[in-house]
Amino acid sequence: MKRPTLVKIAVGLVLTLVLLRVVAPPLIGDALVSAGVRSPGIATLPIISDIIQERLGTRTTEPAGSDTTLVTVEIAAGTGTAAIASQLREAGLIADEIGFIYAVRAAGLDGKLQAGTFKVAASMTPTEVATALTDPYREPTIGVDIRAGLRIEQIVAKLTTLELPFDPADVLDILRKPSTALIADYPWLDLPKGGTLEGRLGSGSLSVPVSATAETFVRILLDRFAEQVPEQYRGSSGGYSFNQILTLASIVEKEAAVDDERPRMAGVYTYRLQLGQGLFADPSIIWVADSAALRKLKLSKWANYEFWKFPAKPYSGLIPPRVPADLVPWNTFVRGGIPPAPLCSPTLASIIAAREPDSSRKELYFVLIPDSGGRHDFSKTLAEHEAKARKYGWK
Repeated sequence: MKRPTLVKIAVGLVLTLVLLRVVAPPLIGDALVSAGVRSPGIATLPIISDIIQERLGTRTTEPAGSDTTLVTVEIAAGTGTAAIASQLREAGLIADEIGFIYAVRAAGLDGKLQAGTFKVAASMTPTEVATALTDPYREPTIGVDIRAGLRIEQIVAKLTTLELPFDPADVLDILRKPSTALIADYPWLDLPKGGTLEGRLGSGSLSVPVSATAETFVRILLDRFAEQVPEQYRGSSGGYSFNQILTLASIVEKEAAVDDERPRMAGVYTYRLQLGQGLFADPSIIWVADSAALRKLKLSKWANYEFWKFPAKPYSGLIPPRVPADLVPWNTFVRGGIPPAPLCSPTLASIIAAREPDSSRKELYFVLIPDSGGRHDFSKTLAEHEAKARKYGWK
């Protein structure tokens, strides 16, 4: 091919490209932009990318408005960029869906937007919004440590010592009188008529959101219990209802210090029940005494109250009519059978022990061995038990 001919071809190509660069934007318009959305490869072509950027103008950089209020946005798992753009546009957080999509790509964030909860403001640029959607919002929390084996009032007493977004008194009200709606959300509760949530509250280190309400906190406790006590253990067993199992387990919880003794200790109590005897459980005496004493104290004083301290004279004032009538059913020294409801929230080990008690030895008594790390000495007869009590210095 002759040189003049090559020159003419080259000049023609240049003129064509220039003409395309000048004429294409107004002719192609949003059709080319939309094509770029459907096929991202198009937007990277020479000249085409310039045309798209020019056509979009400030649509990739302008915020939707001037409001700096952070709005909570929930992005579901599996939501694509285009669907996210539509959701943000409907919420008034971006001004233009296509502009947002191109801003995402320009920032190298395509495919990096996350599912979760985010905080976004209308005053943010599309790129700022996109960047925010790569890091789910995590609400600040307050750490609350709840020991295992506490009764409701101990938990509330602990709450009075902390800076929380709700009133501990409101928590106490819900724990004592849970709403029908709350009970319906936890079908495993097995509450007796008019019963409290005692015995069904989890323990450990809890993360409480700064926006939590009293009911939110109660639900956190119930959810933690359900985590700690698998579903197979949240039901009736051996002829006893779940409420009765929890009640027996709560007594074992306050008596036992080592896990391997819990089934044997539960066996003592169930064997007494089989023989038609009373439980004669010391924790029930203490629970009644504490319950009566707390009624005379303001909630603000509960944090300084010494719970579970055995009364100096264990039977003084604990036998009707000196005990409030509604507390008498928990006094296992004057009432037979299992008390109406738990004394505290038992651990899984105590619940399993109550479900699978070991009464194979037909033991009826046990006494604490001093300086043994909480171990007990078990007996079959009262005479044997009293002899051991003298041996260990309890009599």
